[in-house]
Amino acid sequence: MHNPYTQQHKSNREQIAIEYAPVVKHIALKLAARLPVGFDLDDLIQSGMIGLLEAIERFDPKKGVKFKTFAEIRVRGAMLDELRARDWIPRSVRDNSSKLEGAFTELRAQNIDHPTDKQLARQLDIKPKELPEFLDKAKPIPLLSLDNLGRRSESDTKLNILDTLSDPDQEDPVENLLGSEAKEAVLAALEKLPDKEKLVLSLYYVEDLNLKEIGAVLDVSESRVSQMRTKAIAMLRSLMKAYIEEE
Repeated sequence: MHNPYTQQHKSNREQIAIEYAPVVKHIALKLAARLPVGFDLDDLIQSGMIGLLEAIERFDPKKGVKFKTFAEIRVRGAMLDELRARDWIPRSVRDNSSKLEGAFTELRAQNIDHPTDKQLARQLDIKPKELPEFLDKAKPIPLLSLDNLGRRSESDTKLNILDTLSDPDQEDPVENLLGSEAKEAVLAALEKLPDKEKLVLSLYYVEDLNLKEIGAVLDVSESRVSQMRTKAIAMLRSLMKAYIEEE
């Protein structure tokens, strides 16, 4: 029985690409929602389609991974490569994001795992009323950086997690991406989030709700949801950075 994804007939590859094109657009729209105004969505979709075609060529069903899962990983990876190549994140956003992560790290050192807005503002050396604007300027930073979420080989060389996708000894795509230890670290970090921030991330990334819909669920404004998500992401990045540096 032949593998439809690795057939060399051009018509067959095109049919698969057409079938999964809506998936590419969906992923692009989710990423674009976190990008600055003016970023060309079509460029993101184009890079995703290239990732999809590569997935069609490289997919091996013998590894026990569903094609949809494999393709989504390749598509998202191609889009993130495009974003990294363009260095789309403004310096001010990077600076605010780094300050926010650092603030959570410093507060944990003070045994403050769930800081209030007032405590967070004090650590950032800003006035509490300035915190919402600060969070808005930090919000485009992705949840987890594919470059930073590395794992180490026996030679202590840091690897990009995308390089682990083709590991023939791994069948679980999540295991392939993060490795079992890093996966456990992510789950442990999520458990350390305040309940509301944890719920926001679950509704956004798992249930696929947008910020307005989440606001309706929590009975808060869309901007407030955005700020909660930004804080949750910064806290996760801080926790994962600590995990990586301990490795």
